[in-house]
Amino acid sequence: MEHDGHRQRILQKFKAGDITQDHELLEILLFNAYPRKNTNPVAHTLMQTFGTLKGVFEADYNDLVAIDGIGESVALYIKCVGACARPAYAFDAYEKHLKNYGDFKAFASMRLRSKTEEVLELYFLEKSGRIKYIYSHSADDEHRVTISRGTVPSLVATVAPFGLVIAHNHLMGSSAPSSADDEFTQEVAEVCRLYGVKLYDHCIYASDNDVYSYFFTDRI
Repeated sequence: MEHDGHRQRILQKFKAGDITQDHELLEILLFNAYPRKNTNPVAHTLMQTFGTLKGVFEADYNDLVAIDGIGESVALYIKCVGACARPAYAFDAYEKHLKNYGDFKAFASMRLRSKTEEVLELYFLEKSGRIKYIYSHSADDEHRVTISRGTVPSLVATVAPFGLVIAHNHLMGSSAPSSADDEFTQEVAEVCRLYGVKLYDHCIYASDNDVYSYFFTDRI
């Protein structure tokens, strides 16, 4: 079949290291999802819809199945690939250095702006500001996220950071902290005091124009 010849050509191109377009990589990846179909059109549609490969892999399941030609199995395949790849591209975050409030809120915004449920993240930092470890947690309740009391002390003892930044998102309304946010911040501050760790900030993300800081007065 004609698309079989195309597959061989693009695979040879990939083998030779000549792939320069993200849609071509996606096209090759989709060979496994569509054994007998030309994947070029759907690869282009995905890229046009979600903008980047990362956007494709992080797309909501319902948005994927809404695209013509993508059924449940293909949508789940794409989501699975994204889940497998996430630890790999998340590693790049560890090369980041967070040294001031501007860094904190920019990094938290980048991490949280596309979330569709409430997520709590802890950024454990070395003295240089380099991210040593990221803890990310979400819950079944899309409007509330909690962790057990022993989680933070266990993480701090294991990771042994110099400093810590807390970040979480609010999906509804403003970034103004709740009483539960206040209580959690106080609990983490006490853990940090006991372990000699510097708590730099707790950032609450509602939108790029609404990020709350517990320890700094300026806002974006």
